[in-house]
Amino acid sequence: MAIFLASSPQAFQNLNNRSFLIVPPKHSAQCLLPSRCPFSGSNQTLNVSSNDWPFELRMREALNVLELMKAQGMNPEPALFCSLLRSCADEQNLEIGRVVHAKITEYVVEEDALVANNLIYMYAKCGDLRSARKLFDEMPKRNTVSWTSVMSMYNEFGRPKESLRLYRLMKSSTDVKANAFTYATVLDCCAKTRNLKMGMEIHEDVIRDGCEGDRFVITALIDTYAKCGRIEEARKIFNRMTEPTIVAYTAMIEGYNINSRSEAALGIIRGLFQGGIDKNVLKELGFGCMIRACILEAAVRQGQEIHCLIIKFGFKMGARTLSSLIHLYCEANKMAFARCLFDDLVLVDKEMWRRMVSGYVRNGMKQEAWQIFSRMLSYNAEPDQFVFSQILGACDDMLNLGEVKQMHAWYFKGGCGLFSASAVDRLVNLYRRLDEFEEAQKLEKWQLEANSHASVDGKHQTITWMKSILAKFSY
Repeated sequence: MAIFLASSPQAFQNLNNRSFLIVPPKHSAQCLLPSRCPFSGSNQTLNVSSNDWPFELRMREALNVLELMKAQGMNPEPALFCSLLRSCADEQNLEIGRVVHAKITEYVVEEDALVANNLIYMYAKCGDLRSARKLFDEMPKRNTVSWTSVMSMYNEFGRPKESLRLYRLMKSSTDVKANAFTYATVLDCCAKTRNLKMGMEIHEDVIRDGCEGDRFVITALIDTYAKCGRIEEARKIFNRMTEPTIVAYTAMIEGYNINSRSEAALGIIRGLFQGGIDKNVLKELGFGCMIRACILEAAVRQGQEIHCLIIKFGFKMGARTLSSLIHLYCEANKMAFARCLFDDLVLVDKEMWRRMVSGYVRNGMKQEAWQIFSRMLSYNAEPDQFVFSQILGACDDMLNLGEVKQMHAWYFKGGCGLFSASAVDRLVNLYRRLDEFEEAQKLEKWQLEANSHASVDGKHQTITWMKSILAKFSY
């Protein structure tokens, strides 16, 4: 007989208001709940939801089952609540997570360590740090998972120093031992804060607790020493790995890059290529760190080899990989390659515009530099002093009066951050070359007044004055 279930909690009012019945499904369905019912001694399979249902609907049915169990005097096992909390965490659904928390309080299982840890994890994943910390502080007995969850939470949300403070507190005031995940988390905090002293202390703790063989801990140690400037120590740890993981390779290559040891980074990359790198390994390693090493060493041949592998394996390049390759080709004066990649970019940042303009100017390709600059203006991207100076210096012999006036207008519309003596001097020279002496004199007068205000009134008053007269000189 079908059983009419209790009305849905407030969190589910946005769903269809019709009532649901628990009935045997006519087709195979995957239950949100464990395959074995949480009833004591029961092996009955529970099929109440379909994996095609939306998350909110599946959770509604799960909570309805809890109401049914309560009506029949049955107490759910803590593992069931943990499953529901993990589902809410994975979906980052704080609203339903709080409904589950209310049910946990109702069944008085909040003090169960496993449930409490999953509550902390759910609130942390949903970004509610205050509730997660409150639960942690109120726990009568905290274990390794409890401490690590809160440390990981603070690290993930940009507060690594608080994570390290908690680690010190755990060591000094409890008998709780850290595990490999704890060490990986706090070592990452040391890397982010460049805290070499504490990183070395944690390394000693890792050795004492026998966790030096864990691959995640090893990678975290490599990253910590590299970012703290101890690249040789990082390499020693890397060399002790019999089969380095892809993450360890990435950490070591990036470590060399940030320590201006890009030749050593290229050495690792060459070793991987000579060993016949697998397609999946190449993808996991990441092209960004490899190309950065090529940029720092101006190793265009190795960069082209990486580019060829990307094409060979049919990988779709992301914005960061495209930007890195463009940077490499611009630095190597391979502007044809750079332009092909540049045209594939959907979003272009200011640095990329600068690189393309600078690359063309450096290679004497004035027309192409002007085309990129014009395209930049048409996209409403604001040129800076560097770009203006580059264009004015390179294209002074090919600009007509209309284009000079356009440059003049864009220069002043760009705001006070663009004003520089060299750019104004170049505009003055351009007007004189075109026999526009009146405009040249206006600019010279403006420059003299600007310099006078700068020496008498200081920077703030000068900028205010500049803004007040912009209209006089913009076209």
